[in-house]
Amino acid sequence: MSKSDFVITGMGVVSPLGVGKNSFWQALIDGRDGIEEIFSFDTSRFSVHKGAEIKNFDARSYLGQRGLRNLDRGTLFLLVSAKEAIEEAKIVVNESTTDDIGVSTGTNFSHLWPILEFDREVFTEGIEFASPGLFPSTVINAASSMVSIKFNIQGFNTTVTTGYTSGLSALDYGIDALSVGNAKEVLIGGVDSLTFSLFFGFHKLGYMAGIKGEALMCPFDKRRNGPLLGEGAGVLSVESEESAKKRGVMPLAYIKSVASYFDAYKIGKVHPQGLGLEKAIREAFDKAGMSISNIDYIASCANSSFDVDAIEVKVLKKIFGKRTRQIPASSIKSMLGEAFSASGIFQIIASVLAMHNGILPPTINYKVPDSFCDIDCVPNKAQKKDVCSVLVTSFGPGGYNSACILEKAPFPTA
Repeated sequence: MSKSDFVITGMGVVSPLGVGKNSFWQALIDGRDGIEEIFSFDTSRFSVHKGAEIKNFDARSYLGQRGLRNLDRGTLFLLVSAKEAIEEAKIVVNESTTDDIGVSTGTNFSHLWPILEFDREVFTEGIEFASPGLFPSTVINAASSMVSIKFNIQGFNTTVTTGYTSGLSALDYGIDALSVGNAKEVLIGGVDSLTFSLFFGFHKLGYMAGIKGEALMCPFDKRRNGPLLGEGAGVLSVESEESAKKRGVMPLAYIKSVASYFDAYKIGKVHPQGLGLEKAIREAFDKAGMSISNIDYIASCANSSFDVDAIEVKVLKKIFGKRTRQIPASSIKSMLGEAFSASGIFQIIASVLAMHNGILPPTINYKVPDSFCDIDCVPNKAQKKDVCSVLVTSFGPGGYNSACILEKAPFPTA
């Protein structure tokens, strides 16, 4: 069974722009900036004070009161997203179906807060008084495991960590599991949460907007000087087209292919020629059996880093040639910040909604053109456009590179 036989049947999202795919989408096409002053931890010791933070989030209003004690923010984001995806996909979990449902989650930093909280209690209160309830959440697979526990899913459960590409890597893993019959439906998640330790680490590295320039997410703009950090979670319900038909569920989009390539470049650096990204994109086209002329829109992973944005454009020019400037390529990270594992899933959800609404989300804060990024980035305002096929890109420092090709499917009317 090829990857083109698989479809997305449900989507859920928790983001700085809103909870639920409808709120998320409306904010995107309105060009609303989700980046504001951070309030969940003290940034007074840093030169940067902004991020794309989820505010006023109350998981209990979505999940009820029980079973949420000691769960970290990232896990709660993922649970709420999974609930929305399960409901839209009309997945029924019972004794006869539970073993056929899998969970594949991409994450990098969602477990940092529980680690810090547990260590804080150990060192300030003493070993005897540290809460044992905090310890289970310190492992990186805690968020993914909680999805299965909360919704009584007893199929495979896997956590994937590949840096910036973790969301697409989780999708690739989940589809492979479907291909070999390890599941009939898979919940594909991407989650990361914004914590003091994550913020401190990126600030210490100097890899953050505002340290040497303006604290602004402006992908493809000449003023770009690094990303601002974000958080959130997205979940996709994915299954074979045959399975969706048997269950009477309309596909939201076809997954034509997912491809990855590890270029083994320097840790913390991006290959200056974009070798891995180019190979991942070309492999995605090969797997999909599609021509580059089919792509109507590129959901770019540009995150306002001077090198990342320019390298992606360089790669796109190698692949699409003169047609590059004719293909809109916007970055929703301009509104959502760099949310790491969640970013790729956010891009997929936005792409599916763009296909069915005939509207492209913009790259906001675009003001000063850069000759190294001379593409149609859908500047500042959403654009109307019929879109049937989308290329989603994802890459970052450390060597991991991924690409995904989506195709429009008939959208359910109810």
